[in-house]
Amino acid sequence: MSKTLIAGGLAATTFVAYCVYFDYKRRSDPMYKTKLRERRRAERNKSKEDELDIPMPKSMDPPSIQKFFMEQVQVGEEKLGMGDFKGAVKHFASAVLHCGQGYQLLQILQSTMPPEAYKMFMEFLPKAQAKYSRVRLH
Repeated sequence: MSKTLIAGGLAATTFVAYCVYFDYKRRSDPMYKTKLRERRRAERNKSKEDELDIPMPKSMDPPSIQKFFMEQVQVGEEKLGMGDFKGAVKHFASAVLHCGQGYQLLQILQSTMPPEAYKMFMEFLPKAQAKYSRVRLH
């Protein structure tokens, strides 16, 4: 047998033994499960908050709100065209929240959006309205 083959086998065996030892030490840590639960809970909460993250206008004067509304509708249409229903729903919800005639826009969106995207939109809209009202109060 060649010396390099023996050295390679020895290095691989040492590496695997180190991995097993490190895993044993990590799992035998008394705080391991607590830290793991906390990390998973934090990730879950962050993903829920990211889900409700809707774009907001930078200023609240009428011309900038109108510009923001048009941008949101345009970006929503682009994302809908690409098949990104979640992204489109966020932008359309933001547009509805900043639209003067929200009911008319809802009717237009219902006639133009695919049924599954509109269903997602109608499920997301109350959550977005609740978050928007909380943001406006602060």
